[in-house]
Amino acid sequence: MTNKMKVVTLWVIFLFGMILHSLLGIFPLFWGESISMSQEQIAKNPMQSSLYMMLFFFLIPMIIIVLTSFLETKWYRITNFVFSLLFSLMNVFHLFEHLGESPVDLHQIVLLTFVLISGIMLNIVSFKWLKER
Repeated sequence: MTNKMKVVTLWVIFLFGMILHSLLGIFPLFWGESISMSQEQIAKNPMQSSLYMMLFFFLIPMIIIVLTSFLETKWYRITNFVFSLLFSLMNVFHLFEHLGESPVDLHQIVLLTFVLISGIMLNIVSFKWLKER
């Protein structure tokens, strides 16, 4: 498999992980549990900004997957590598954010750890693809 195909595959895995992370957050609703945020959390992060943030985190990888399928220019490979680093870094911060919650959701920690590992793999393969001639 070429590095380009590995990049696409790893972005898809990363995207699925982020979507599954969101779904795991709402699954308690099916058992009648509340998942609502406290007033303090709502004041820090109003719903509208959260929706745009989620759109960013889902849309950017989808755009990158499409562009990677069609582009191989140097500037694009640099862009892909930068975004892979950015998303991995944000995943690290989000993982630590979840580790700081009480109680800690182990299923989210396991998923975010896997997403982080796949993100690191994406960084490595993106760097290799960047260095190809």
